[in-house]
Amino acid sequence: MNVKSGFEDSVKEELENTKGVSESHAIYGKYDFMISMESQSQDELKSDIFTLRKMSGVTSTLSMIVID
Repeated sequence: MNVKSGFEDSVKEELENTKGVSESHAIYGKYDFMISMESQSQDELKSDIFTLRKMSGVTSTLSMIVID
């Protein structure tokens, strides 16, 4: 996840209370946060990812789904 400069703290706090998020870490590099999510179905996962994308300050996300 990438966020606008100055939104890091508010996004980190919001991630702690977001359904489906099991871990979140601020990171250096191309992205600002690495997030692990768990859900019962793909539809639920899509909904949870959409919630992340709507957060104030979020500019982009990249989803990688574990298959094994």
